[in-house]
Amino acid sequence: MKRLSIVLFAALSMFAGCKGKDSEAAKPTALELKKLGLHIEVGGETNVGDAIMGDGVMIQGESIGALQIEAMKAPKTLDDEKSDADMFSPKNLKAESLADGWVVTFDNTGSMGANYFVTVRRDIAGKSYKCSTTGSDPGQAKAVIAACKSLRS
Repeated sequence: MKRLSIVLFAALSMFAGCKGKDSEAAKPTALELKKLGLHIEVGGETNVGDAIMGDGVMIQGESIGALQIEAMKAPKTLDDEKSDADMFSPKNLKAESLADGWVVTFDNTGSMGANYFVTVRRDIAGKSYKCSTTGSDPGQAKAVIAACKSLRS
């Protein structure tokens, strides 16, 4: 089930918006995610809707492709996330600790080309959230990390 949701998410990410030459310069806009009681900063035009699976939200936009935010289903450590990445034969695996969570990124090459994975855990107002994407553009992956780090109540 996890692989199916990742494949669906990756496919949607590829078609979520074309990256124009001005998208990197787009100024972040604060979005209210009422469903989760959070706010996030995302550059460029966006569309917020329900997550593909689960009770979270999906944000699609030119600067980020697509990212999904949801409550963490179970406590998950940084080591657990790095271990989960092993099923994708990760290259360039990087982990960063945050004051209220962590960031794990890696890439690999699949049948459709390069894939860039981002998973961010944030603990906000007593709840843990997962902010993640799988896409084909390294610039969008960097934008997703910045957006996920901007999450706040």
